Amino acid sequence: MTHINQLFLTYLSQESLSAATRLSYDQTLSELFNYLNTQDRGFASNPTVDNIFNRDITAYLTMLVEKHQIRPTTYNKLLSQINRYFKFLFTHNLTSELPTIDLHGKNTPSNQTLNLKWLQLLPDLLVDSKLHPYTKLTLFLISKGYRVAEFMQARFYPEWNKIKAVTPVEQQFMQNFTVFIIPLQQLQNSHDLFLKQRLNIAEPRLTMPGLHKYLKPDSRYVGFDLTPKKLQQSFILQSLQRLADQPAAVLEEKLQLDPQSLLYYQHLLVSLS
Repeated sequence: MTHINQLFLTYLSQESLSAATRLSYDQTLSELFNYLNTQDRGFASNPTVDNIFNRDITAYLTMLVEKHQIRPTTYNKLLSQINRYFKFLFTHNLTSELPTIDLHGKNTPSNQTLNLKWLQLLPDLLVDSKLHPYTKLTLFLISKGYRVAEFMQARFYPEWNKIKAVTPVEQQFMQNFTVFIIPLQQLQNSHDLFLKQRLNIAEPRLTMPGLHKYLKPDSRYVGFDLTPKKLQQSFILQSLQRLADQPAAVLEEKLQLDPQSLLYYQHLLVSLS
């Protein structure tokens, strides 16, 4: 099996696919065969490519949907990779079976709003007077690797004092935001960074729905989704592009991802490329 898979990877190299794409194929096949070896008794008793059928591929992809909540785009990308693998085997007389022939992808939403370029736009966004300071702060903190669950919690403000501006634009933004937030901190008697603009001593901090009230109109203005979840996803994907030559252990540490999440984002990056 290992020899056959290596022939396929060599074929992909000859087709001039990038190293990142070949790695994605390799990971997809490794995860598929690991699943078949551990969860499919029929295959485990006779682990050959001729002993893989469409029901096995369907069971594997269904497991990923139910257990790991993979998206339709990821589902379709994995199916496409598995299909290409078996077509290679079939056309090179390495198998008599084509288990993906009757399998079809899932419909994907037409409104893809994940922007993979916002970090490049960040200097312009931070100086745009039409964007609310809370929108800019959200962009700025996510660009520094913070998660929304971190910076929306109480007493996050000591982290703000640890952040070092690396460009004049960032330095100016931090100064401007300090000027904006100090009066609110005095009003609410709180050092937090996301505060309601009306006096509320009992609950001064801005809630997530409250933050979205600022992000939603600004999303329409900039032309892409500014929800923290989308921004965090694209930050991770852009980081993976930038750190493509780093080993998995380094990526997991830098991006605070477990191995399963890292694989998910690597697959997502390939599906969007």
